[in-house]
Amino acid sequence: MDEPADSRALVAKLGLPFRILADVPREVVRRYDLLHPGGGPGGSDIAIPALLLVRPDGRIAWRHVAHRAQDRADPDEVLQAVRAL
Repeated sequence: MDEPADSRALVAKLGLPFRILADVPREVVRRYDLLHPGGGPGGSDIAIPALLLVRPDGRIAWRHVAHRAQDRADPDEVLQAVRAL
């Protein structure tokens, strides 16, 4: 839900070999039920931290949704999910 310029700056700073989705209108987080209304600074809406493996047709093949901001998917589980595709 960050601004596109912020996402581009992060990609450049970290030297990432991929783009980051900038979902300013919050369409994607709503589609995948990842919106946390009022959870951000000043009661702003934020995205729930999540990792999704999405099939080309838009269906979710695998997902990890955080229960708190610090939760992260186990890398071995992610690799196993990718290999299963």
